Amino acid sequence: MADKKRLLDVWIVEGNTVYREVPFAVVTDWLQQGRLLPDDRVRLAGGKTWHVLDSVAAFAPYLPKTEPLQTADASEALDPVDLGFDFKRPGEEEDEDVDMIPLIDISLVLLIFFMMTASVNSGFFSTINTPGAKHQVSSIAAGSFWIGMDVKSRGGQVEKTPDGKTHPWYSFGKEQQELLEPTTDHGTVLAALGKALDHVEGDIKIRIRADQSLPIEHIRELTLELQTLEAQLNTRRPAGKGRLKFDITGEVSEPKSK
Repeated sequence: MADKKRLLDVWIVEGNTVYREVPFAVVTDWLQQGRLLPDDRVRLAGGKTWHVLDSVAAFAPYLPKTEPLQTADASEALDPVDLGFDFKRPGEEEDEDVDMIPLIDISLVLLIFFMMTASVNSGFFSTINTPGAKHQVSSIAAGSFWIGMDVKSRGGQVEKTPDGKTHPWYSFGKEQQELLEPTTDHGTVLAALGKALDHVEGDIKIRIRADQSLPIEHIRELTLELQTLEAQLNTRRPAGKGRLKFDITGEVSEPKSK
């Protein structure tokens, strides 16, 4: 069980949504990923008083900071602006040749945009409906592992627990390669991850690719299982072999356009 003092209740003000007993590390990850804003609220798990994130000193290093105005910025603002207008006197002959260069530039930009959008939407990582970020998503680190949590199998099969709740389908892979097909047994996924780390040491980046409709309890349970696996792997390691340190984050999709 995680230390109760490290668990927090998180209130997302914009969506009026409360997540309970979230680990401190997960809250800092959400701040860096843009899922939380400075005016959202936190409190100790089970507490009564909510605190604005911006006023909690422990989260200050993880909040976005605005850069101070530089002298060069002020001088640049005073520079004359070229609006691109070419005023002609009455009677001056109009140029009959149309400048096609701006049109070509716009066409190339749109072509590149649609090519990139098509590659993202049709790629492997579009199969799970991860939460959308509020800000720009950072690039995925090379060599990182991922664990998928979906509400249904590839064939559309949905599993239910005895109390009627949705049971997640787990998958496992590295970068853009899937190493284990979806299964309802998360123990199989953890075993596959442990086997993949037999000859690896140092910091291991692991992303949880969870469907946004899954309850936060499933994500918290998987996070605790990964922390337990980290301790077990380090305990079994022979002397002289480097230790492992899991860097667990939640994956989000690109910000949705309004």
